[in-house]
Amino acid sequence: MKRDFAKCAVDYKNNETAQAEFGWIGPIVGIDRNNATQISRQGCLDFCGAGMDTYPWGEASSTITTWILPVIGTLLQAPFESNTTKRTLLAITRWVGSPIASLSYVLWNIKVSAKAALMVDMAVKYGQTPDRKSDFGSMRDSMYILLAMNQYTLNDAVVRREKEAESLLRIVLFSKDLRLTDTDKTLRRMRRILARELREMRRRGVVPVFVSTMWFLFAFGLSIQAAFGDLGQNTTAHDLALGCLLAWFPILIMGSIVDRNPIAADAIRIKLNALVDHVRHSLRNEQHRNNFIGSFKNQPQFNELKKQVEDVANKGEYMEEFFQEFAGQARIRWHYGAAHPILSDIENCYIAERGRNWLANEEEARANLVLGPVNDEGLVWFDIREFWQVASAITVVGGSCGGAFILSYFTPTVGLGCRSGGYTIFFCVALGLLTVEMMVWLVLSPYEIDRPEWMTKTTTRLHSNVKISQWEGDARDKWTYLKTRASSFFVNTGDRVNRSIVSVVLLFPWKNKGLMKEQVEEYLEELARRRRNMSPQRRWEVLFFRPVEIFNTIWLIYIVAAQTLGWYKTCACVTSTWGGGGGYLDFSVQDTANSKQVLWYWMSATVLTSLVMGLSMFYITVEWCQQSFLSTERYEDAMDGLRLTRTYRHRTFLVRFVSRTISRFTFDPMERLAVIAGLIKRPQKTLLWTKDHTWNPSLPPVPQSSVRRSRHAASPSIELTDHSSPPYSGANIQETPFMAHSLFPQAISTRRPRTETAHYTNQLAESLPDDEERVSGEHISDDQTPFGGWLGLHSSLQSRQGYTRANSDPGDPPLHLSGATEDGLGIRVNDKTPESGTFG
Repeated sequence: MKRDFAKCAVDYKNNETAQAEFGWIGPIVGIDRNNATQISRQGCLDFCGAGMDTYPWGEASSTITTWILPVIGTLLQAPFESNTTKRTLLAITRWVGSPIASLSYVLWNIKVSAKAALMVDMAVKYGQTPDRKSDFGSMRDSMYILLAMNQYTLNDAVVRREKEAESLLRIVLFSKDLRLTDTDKTLRRMRRILARELREMRRRGVVPVFVSTMWFLFAFGLSIQAAFGDLGQNTTAHDLALGCLLAWFPILIMGSIVDRNPIAADAIRIKLNALVDHVRHSLRNEQHRNNFIGSFKNQPQFNELKKQVEDVANKGEYMEEFFQEFAGQARIRWHYGAAHPILSDIENCYIAERGRNWLANEEEARANLVLGPVNDEGLVWFDIREFWQVASAITVVGGSCGGAFILSYFTPTVGLGCRSGGYTIFFCVALGLLTVEMMVWLVLSPYEIDRPEWMTKTTTRLHSNVKISQWEGDARDKWTYLKTRASSFFVNTGDRVNRSIVSVVLLFPWKNKGLMKEQVEEYLEELARRRRNMSPQRRWEVLFFRPVEIFNTIWLIYIVAAQTLGWYKTCACVTSTWGGGGGYLDFSVQDTANSKQVLWYWMSATVLTSLVMGLSMFYITVEWCQQSFLSTERYEDAMDGLRLTRTYRHRTFLVRFVSRTISRFTFDPMERLAVIAGLIKRPQKTLLWTKDHTWNPSLPPVPQSSVRRSRHAASPSIELTDHSSPPYSGANIQETPFMAHSLFPQAISTRRPRTETAHYTNQLAESLPDDEERVSGEHISDDQTPFGGWLGLHSSLQSRQGYTRANSDPGDPPLHLSGATEDGLGIRVNDKTPESGTFG
């Protein structure tokens, strides 16, 4: 039943009998005592009633337009997967119900991708941006593929292979000397094609996410202006508190811009597995494996490298379906990914010591990247630096909830009530989920903690004591007894529950109750069998984490609804009795607080949330700008972005120097303690950004003849088109992704041609031999000035709309060159030398 506190305040003020009976005589915080306006909680229930004084539609609609709609708009920008309703709902409950854990995973993925981008930047000198088909361009492709791999879970059989699994991926990503058996393309060219397709298929939507985030910030600014413009108005203060409570949400969505998922996650997984399978099959070919091993014969660790390759080849047959399920943006609990172990190992063994220009000696660098030392755990890794991301996530969500808590707690009646208590419950549940998730990972993960020597000695000495050994034996016996009793209890309880379910089902008037009973018992037995077959981590997820996350999501929705509609305006809530304080209601400050401290309380809460939200959004925006050159499709634009990134890093070097100094006095001691405790094996070397370089290896000069020979016969990335003479002035040619050719499984099935041009092109492709049909783009040329004469293209390739098919990669020779022949790598070249500039 709806109550009216304004009418109740007037009646109470004019009723001295009620004041004497229900007046508050306990302690009062922040306001002066006034018997005519202050009533106890029980008096409020008896005199005013137990109903709600809900907000009128005008106030509720204001909250909806200010907060609810912007939050929904931000939610719709989240990186959802298509046609996966169940996974989408679980992802929402994961993000909303456990925001600290989700943000920890997202921030860690951002950190990993930042490390990959830094390594690519530092591969060459500060002022250099080599062309796309250089070693630098190949490294950029490899790192981008690695980041795509990082978003997928690994096959259990792969994880058990430890070192061999990481070694296989390092060959896949960084080798260029392994000849593939399933294709005539080189591994380097396969990576280049796959990287291009990954960039084409990555999910866009950066601008809409920023726009929706700006709308949230605009609403937050309006709430601040309304709250401080009408200082003391409790309604605006509680609306501002709602905005503070949700301030972490746009930060999480913005983080998904950097940790972005592809358009078709399953299709990308198939492509990545296809590339790994190519390498697996080649390593199992004895001739190709021996040739690959021979390419490292000049390295000092040749024998170790040989054994490592042979181990990978022998165990590679068990690494089918290397990547399993899409796990980006914290969808999958305890997902660590493949990128960080690989980046840490190559950083530790080669890159960190050389710093900028580490790719100068390409042969030495590639040998160390491909077959350098591998950590003992392989792709199962723990890094103490993860605690930075965990602490950052706790700070972001804690700062948001803390600002909301301060506003509601110190708004009269001062004390822990429904609003401030609700915020506390949400944050504590989220923090508890993170803590339990970390503990379960530490106990159940395959990561093994080496017991340090001091701990082994201490344990030995304790066991030598008879009394302690006796206590240990008694404790072990009691633990065994408790486990047996608990197991028996759960089995008996399950049987009782099953019998109860069957009894309830049989209460309905079924035609054949015997058949129905049998079907229900079979179904319940199937559920029990699935539960018994679950891994311990799976049981924790299904039986604990998901239910608690769903509860916390529902709880947050309830908080928002209660604040929007006025469900908190009850005697139980406005008297703030949750924490032992409060217990009274002052009608004079129920709608407007007149305390002198209101300004300071509100200002501190607003500054806390605004600072956390502003710094977090700035960090994510900067990281996206610094890493975007890896995912940019057009290489020239990517290099422009890299130059801007280098300029920004150079001008903000002082800020990073301060950050490094703080890290030296915080992270380094933590790392040493972790080594002593056996949590990590050894201190990790770290690559730091610098403008200057000290690595200038002396390389032997390469004979010009050998350079020409390698370009013409061995490299699949040579430029055969003659650019010595300028094109016609009216010409206009541009690449488009029309019907892009792929060496990997298709992401989207081919449908009917969408234009007459496409239909004409398809007919033309069907008339070509198989090796000529594989093309990757279009050339849009001017109808009046076709490029046939300049490029040597046959006139029949010119469609009436000016479209012609282009080869797989920019820089490869055009199709239908007169007199062209094909070498062993599938490149069609003329019998004449490329230097002559004639191709037909």
